Amino acid sequence: MRVGVAIDLHATASSSGEVTWRHIREQVLTSEQRGFDLVVLPDHLSHRAGGVGDDTSPDEPVGVREGLTEAAALAAVTSRIVIGHSVINTPYRAPAMLAHIAATLADISDGRYSLGIGVGNSFDYDQLGVDADHRVARFEERVEIVAGLLRDGYADLDGTYCSASDAELAFAPGPERRPPIVVAAGGPRTMNVAARFGDAWNGFAPTDPTSPVISELLELLDRTCDEVGRDPSSVDRTVDLGIDPMDLSGTRGRSVEMLGSLSELGIDEARCYALSDETHDARLEAIAALAELVTEI
Repeated sequence: MRVGVAIDLHATASSSGEVTWRHIREQVLTSEQRGFDLVVLPDHLSHRAGGVGDDTSPDEPVGVREGLTEAAALAAVTSRIVIGHSVINTPYRAPAMLAHIAATLADISDGRYSLGIGVGNSFDYDQLGVDADHRVARFEERVEIVAGLLRDGYADLDGTYCSASDAELAFAPGPERRPPIVVAAGGPRTMNVAARFGDAWNGFAPTDPTSPVISELLELLDRTCDEVGRDPSSVDRTVDLGIDPMDLSGTRGRSVEMLGSLSELGIDEARCYALSDETHDARLEAIAALAELVTEI
């Protein structure tokens, strides 16, 4: 099972000095040196008050560094580790341009870019002028356009909500460099999108190792693949989960057990959100502790 690190790009005004490019670069290079397979980044404009933790003050909004720009810079300074996203929020960008960006990132990274893609969080829709209705239907059309351009260099869709008229991707990556499309899905309709267009599926695991949530989602993925005529084994299975590598909340043992249970379920990739304080040094310590924890699986 591949194991990756989720890199936190969130910051308040009082903590912004801990989330600069220098800090993010060092955290990712440390992850690469520690042997992790990938890093994933978030994709938001900002969080409203209370969006990240209970200690967020209404007077101190949470900002987020821009994830795609960050991915390009990280791809240029790393050599082995895969650069990806927890999910790209599809409503934020025109799908043809998103495919264009992903193809460019694939080139910069020499084939080390992974395109995680999802319906998106609605808390910053108003700030971006994004329509919040028919979210899954819009998502399906956007992913169809992105997949067509990245795989075939061409998309032609006159959808209900999105369109791409004879769109061409002149610099479409070849098969050896094409970024995998990792579709986040937690229900029947989004799982249908994953089965039809995804190279991989992504879900979020609960912290309880005995929870049946992931096994039930895997069963849904298998059934949906059968329904659309696809071999279920052709879809990679990836999972995001919270991890307590430094035992800050007394749940380190449960984190080890959770990773072990995911491996036994046949999960191909686990992307870990390591619990830590918000300082840069604490995040580096969490990455080191996570590397040690992984050896116990």
